[in-house]
Amino acid sequence: MTLDVFESCDIAGNESEASEQETDLETEDEMMEEGQPMTPMQTVIQGVLDLLKANQVHFDDFMDAFSWGDKGCIQDASIRNTRTRFLHSEKLPIILKRWAKPPRTETSKKKQPEGGSKSVKEFALQYVQDLFDKELEDLAPSMLSPTSEDVEKATLLDTTFANLDIAIKSKAPYLYRVVQSLTWRSSQEKRNVHKTPANMLFYSRSHHRCRFQKLLAIYLKFKGISAKGFDTLHAMALTMSHKWTSDAVPQISAKSMEEVKEMIKCYAWLVSYDNVNISFRAFSQRVDHNTNFSSGTAATVYIKPNAPPLSAAANQNLRKKRAEGLLNPLSNKDITDLATKSYPHVRTFMIHQVLEFLIRCPEFECGSYPNKDDYRFKPPPAIRKLPAGPTNITRQYMLGTVGIAEASYKDNERLIKEWFKQLGWASPLERLKVATSKVVAWIGDQLTMDRLCGLFKFRARDENSFERLDYSVFAFGWLHCRMAFANSLHKQYLGTSQGRGLMHTFILLSKKGLNTAKTEGPFFNDLTELLNHVAEVHILEDWLLAGQKLAKKIVNTRASSHALTNLSLKYPDKDLDEAFHQTIMFNRDVLQYLVLNRAIKEGDVGLMEDMLPHLYFRFLGGGNGRYAIEMLETMQGLYREWDEEIAADRNFVREHCWVINMTGRPEDWCKIDRAQEFNIKGIKVTYRSEGPNICWDYMTKLHPAIHVIRAVTDHIEKEYGTYTRGKKHTSPSKDKDVNKLRAAYCEAGYHSYTGGRRLKKEDLAKDVLKEGFLKLKE
Repeated sequence: MTLDVFESCDIAGNESEASEQETDLETEDEMMEEGQPMTPMQTVIQGVLDLLKANQVHFDDFMDAFSWGDKGCIQDASIRNTRTRFLHSEKLPIILKRWAKPPRTETSKKKQPEGGSKSVKEFALQYVQDLFDKELEDLAPSMLSPTSEDVEKATLLDTTFANLDIAIKSKAPYLYRVVQSLTWRSSQEKRNVHKTPANMLFYSRSHHRCRFQKLLAIYLKFKGISAKGFDTLHAMALTMSHKWTSDAVPQISAKSMEEVKEMIKCYAWLVSYDNVNISFRAFSQRVDHNTNFSSGTAATVYIKPNAPPLSAAANQNLRKKRAEGLLNPLSNKDITDLATKSYPHVRTFMIHQVLEFLIRCPEFECGSYPNKDDYRFKPPPAIRKLPAGPTNITRQYMLGTVGIAEASYKDNERLIKEWFKQLGWASPLERLKVATSKVVAWIGDQLTMDRLCGLFKFRARDENSFERLDYSVFAFGWLHCRMAFANSLHKQYLGTSQGRGLMHTFILLSKKGLNTAKTEGPFFNDLTELLNHVAEVHILEDWLLAGQKLAKKIVNTRASSHALTNLSLKYPDKDLDEAFHQTIMFNRDVLQYLVLNRAIKEGDVGLMEDMLPHLYFRFLGGGNGRYAIEMLETMQGLYREWDEEIAADRNFVREHCWVINMTGRPEDWCKIDRAQEFNIKGIKVTYRSEGPNICWDYMTKLHPAIHVIRAVTDHIEKEYGTYTRGKKHTSPSKDKDVNKLRAAYCEAGYHSYTGGRRLKKEDLAKDVLKEGFLKLKE
């Protein structure tokens, strides 16, 4: 009410403008009723206005002079103090709000008074424009993207909503508040915990302020966005153009290759490669330009920053120790002693696996058991577990994929030269350094290792160390070793549909595509899952018969070579229960398979090493001579040929050439050849390039960038909260499968001894471990 009276008196003192401000008299007409007594403040204000009028000073001139509009008023201390108190008063925002939107009585039926809304709005708009312009310029350095470092991995991954949020809050707080208020209402603020006021006005003001546009462009290119889609998003200022993105990929590849060349000078590293088959589509077919299916090879360099590089003397020591080892090969007794020494370790983990089947059983209800955290339920300590954590994450750098198949020895010779060329080791001087002071570890599947080892043997009499590959250490891939182990179990226990072998299980559980062993597709994963289920069923059936007896006894009597020997000695051939005998043998073999899986997953390279002689017996007795040779070569290297620095002191092969960790989690170790398979999947599927100009030369340029593209993809999906989609799938419950198998095995009675029970020849499995041991003795 006071403000309205103040305004009406001011208007009355400006008679020349009264006719233009009739709408503002509405408040006075309503609120100054005749005969109503004056308030104390009204009396004061009226006196001030009368004084201004007596001095022939308009109220707007008074406010102008009071607000730094008169030199004398600026210098006067009393006026300055009054002005300061007024401008710092808590009532000033209320006054400004009333000027912009004058109040009115609830009973008023007249038009809302205009007040100073027009002037206040114009001023506010101009002031906010100037304020935001200054804040955006202050914020500009945070959004600039210099071309010298715009596609570097560190620059791309540093572009986050969190960093932008901090920058805007600190350098553009008013802009942040306005954009936030436009993004959501105050009632939504508490619910929107993941969203921040993202904006693209930086790019609209200057094409140099494009950190987010470049990040999104690289991400979307490898998510299938077409060139026309890129142009549309670019027109909306959301991404860079398609041309920029296409030009950026070779830059990323070049920077990645520069980075890996520097990394291998400072850290321990190794290289793996494998074949890749790609179909090249011709969009306009001609006589010399048709759709074709071609074979090439992809390679990856793995860097372990936590591992110091080998010394310059490692090369000479390796050659010396290898020469000594050739004169002192492992004997049959040495291998038998290794198996005898390592078996107690393997047996300990087999016992725990048996116990785990029980405590994971739904009927056991371990979650409600009061002593579920008892130390006896804990896994045994690892033999030699690799350290995990963020500092032990392995870095991988893909080399350029080339159109050279790895089928022949000549092809592998060309591939070695190609990888060295990409790593900057093409000159004679660099090759001399490699031959005399480097150690290069090669990892791959059995075919790759067979070709490299064969090449190593064939070139043993060449002129120099580089041609003889004296600098090389060859280590098989554990993924393909596991696959060979699983296929060995498949071959050994397949049986027929009438028996109780794996074929019966495939039919009973309607598992398709598992009748014949394969190396492609989902066969290996499906077979591993089924072996887990069958093993669990057999052990649970033994638990039912053993009652309260320890898991240790189950392993000793139902899952060991010792139990098989005792059974054969106890019962003559005519009374031997072949079904019961085979059940014990399967338990022993499949538990070793599960123990190996666990050792690889947990990074227990000591337990993996303990499995080597047992794997050797299996492959030797099961007819897989190539993998038997791989096991033998590895044991010969570990115990005879590799020098102390490589085999014992720093454990280079065991700790750095068998498994890697890409996440830092303690139970997320990955076999190196499996990591190579993931990279090949990235080449063929996830980051596949299609178009009329795709060829091997383009792929050689493109593929070194894939590790950066993968990191950008994960980064973007984490920033936008979409990273969970497609990364984890719920698996159907195994309980129904397990219960169905348990019913079938219980009905067959294979877990109880029945004298003289025989199996068909097709269902009778050989004891490949025993046969391998006997072959070793021959």
